[in-house]
Amino acid sequence: DYVAALCVQATTEVNPGNGMSLTAWLAVAGSIVLTCSLLAAVSCCWRLYKSRRGDDDADISDRSHDPAWAAVTLDQLNDFRNLAKAELGLDYVGASMHDVNSRILQPFCDQHRKCYAQVVNVSGLKHIDIFVSHAWAENFDEFVTAVNAPFAHWLVKPNLWICALALVQSTDPDLVAIQVGVGDDPSHAPFTRALAQADKILVVRNQQVDIYGRIWCCWEMFTAYQLNFMQKLGGIMVVGSPGDADTQQIDIATAEASNLEDKLRILHHITSHAQTYDSVNRIVSEVKQFVADEVA
Repeated sequence: DYVAALCVQATTEVNPGNGMSLTAWLAVAGSIVLTCSLLAAVSCCWRLYKSRRGDDDADISDRSHDPAWAAVTLDQLNDFRNLAKAELGLDYVGASMHDVNSRILQPFCDQHRKCYAQVVNVSGLKHIDIFVSHAWAENFDEFVTAVNAPFAHWLVKPNLWICALALVQSTDPDLVAIQVGVGDDPSHAPFTRALAQADKILVVRNQQVDIYGRIWCCWEMFTAYQLNFMQKLGGIMVVGSPGDADTQQIDIATAEASNLEDKLRILHHITSHAQTYDSVNRIVSEVKQFVADEVA
């Protein structure tokens, strides 16, 4: 409204009756219109930026129940790496995400009763930009280094959704089960709900384990296919070096999970929605090939 009022005032004050030629008046008026248009565009972008970053006046309590608002900034991920180095000491070099979870995240979340992302962003939750798909058996330091790589030259760094930081990591198996899935439908799980609001997916491969041999990674790739991420320009990003196991054929029926019930839920959902294992294997294989082509 302020920008519109400014334009009206400026065009009123500058008119042909002030002794200016028509050509000069049109030039000045054109400059004013262009300036006002630019100001309006900047104002619109700023409001959108504040909304996406969690700085507007929306109800924070509602956002705390939406997993898409449990992202962290790249700087916060790097701060967490420094915390892990300090806490794990000599054990840090060979630590996996499992190790970091049990020794840092679980005690942290048990203390605060919230996920890491919500605690560090208590003054303004961060909305997902990039969904990070990875396997916890990876080397943690290599994982963080790989995640940093594609954004080195981005002027505005994205908000990252990383399940270890976006979910309450607890020693209470019932709490973990509630977060990972609702009933027998993994489409209601936080992973799926967050992925549906992401702009891009970052697939982080590693030398330790084939991510396509993990049930949740397969589910994420299957969901990405259904959400048409492969049709988005730059919708799927890839980092990290795959190990030898990455050449194996996709077989979701033999994919592993830390929690067997998670796997059973996903397989049950597939078969109960007119999908076959072969069709899902074909889709995930197609995504895997797409990922390989993106790197080549």
